[in-house]
Amino acid sequence: MRFIGITQRLIENQEYYEMREVLSLDWGKFFATQEIFQGFLPLPLSYGIDFTKYADKLCAVILSGGNDLSCYNDTMPSMMRDRYEIGIIEYCIQNRLPLLGICRGAQIIAHFFNSTIESCIGHVGQHAIYQGDETFIANSFHNYMITQIPSNLIVLATAKDTSIESFKHKTLPIYAIMWHIERENGLHNTQILQEWRAHIPNII
Repeated sequence: MRFIGITQRLIENQEYYEMREVLSLDWGKFFATQEIFQGFLPLPLSYGIDFTKYADKLCAVILSGGNDLSCYNDTMPSMMRDRYEIGIIEYCIQNRLPLLGICRGAQIIAHFFNSTIESCIGHVGQHAIYQGDETFIANSFHNYMITQIPSNLIVLATAKDTSIESFKHKTLPIYAIMWHIERENGLHNTQILQEWRAHIPNII
């Protein structure tokens, strides 16, 4: 069995003050039922442990959704996530470790590469995704959209308003998807996910 590391959402408990790391149950169901990740287990990454302690146990990393980027919402959870995930991005670049950003994860990757991110409306619920000549419906739970990326990134899919719903790095195994693959209506199209998965070596 091999591990794919997943960053977690950070929340502040409302009943009494306590910062908590949480990972949606959807991720466990996703790994248990989707053939594309057969033979893998999700390994939740803790913010209290340096990522390099995990790195040699992992064959890939997913930056999950949840929390705004700190440049748009400067809360403690957002700032903590930014610092931790930027360190992961840097490690993945240096070591060519496959990296996949989902929703907020896509935004932090876009931000790392100096893309343009703007607030948006109409991106909560289901909406159409345009990938080449194909159109499919996906879920959507974000209030910020990626509108422009630099030349070292490639657009893979867009929304009706031309905002960028998916992109990849030109030379590194780094991919980003704005919809939630682990939730309902997240896998109407798996081409991009399959392309990223192909970067993970089929060895134990």
